[in-house]
Amino acid sequence: MASVEQALRQAASLLAGGGIADPRHEARILLGHVMGLTREQVLLRHQSSMDAPQMANLIGLARRRAAHEPIAYLTGAREFWGLSFDVTRDTLIPRPDSETLIEAALRFANRAALNSPRILDLGTGSGCLLISLLTELPSAEGVGTDRSYAALAVARRNASRHGVSARAHFAAGSWGQAVAQHFDLIIANPPYIAATARAGLMPEVRDHEPAEALYAGARGDEAYTAIAPEVLRLLAPSGCAFVELGAGLGDRVATIFRAAGLAECERRKDLAGIARCGVFKRERIG
Repeated sequence: MASVEQALRQAASLLAGGGIADPRHEARILLGHVMGLTREQVLLRHQSSMDAPQMANLIGLARRRAAHEPIAYLTGAREFWGLSFDVTRDTLIPRPDSETLIEAALRFANRAALNSPRILDLGTGSGCLLISLLTELPSAEGVGTDRSYAALAVARRNASRHGVSARAHFAAGSWGQAVAQHFDLIIANPPYIAATARAGLMPEVRDHEPAEALYAGARGDEAYTAIAPEVLRLLAPSGCAFVELGAGLGDRVATIFRAAGLAECERRKDLAGIARCGVFKRERIG
């Protein structure tokens, strides 16, 4: 029977051999998952013992991680906006960059004094965007759409997990196909990676995350072209849309949305200084 410290060393060694950055930290995450312990509990129990099944589970997960399987898929969870979300291979793994959309949407909702905003999340995936907004806006109600039934099942679980099931509704369909009403806030993180860039991606992304949530044609802008008219159709007259931007795609997306009748009123940067969120409203006529 191995101690927690011995198990950590063995797992970290496997991760280091696979070229994983900060192998000790990731080994702790995997060990905590296997033993059902928080990070603090792991730190306090280095001399505790692990039974053989736990050890075998840890080493199996470490080998998979060393082969560059995303740690979020190994543990089944990822943190976003201070909340823990279930994730599976059917959903894109939430990224901190996407929190830029939440910040922008909340800023607009507060400035516009929206009492009970209606929110639409196009391509909801794990539901992290919609659910994060609903936790911050207790009188809001929202709809998340996705053409993947498996992703919608994950989103429903996350809505239940965070106590917003009564206000979060989900519909199967491509983008806004399944809805007809107007929304005060529309939020979307569409695929925006050019198909030609696939070979240059990290193996964690290229080999494991769902391709339909990543790639959008030869230039990476096909999804923007598809959703722009949907945003115009579904956006309330005084509403606002918040769309995640691929690096370097801001001007092209603005042009696409302008052609659909939407004006870009702001472009917000993420913590790395990359333009990450395009903010759009209906163009004013006259």
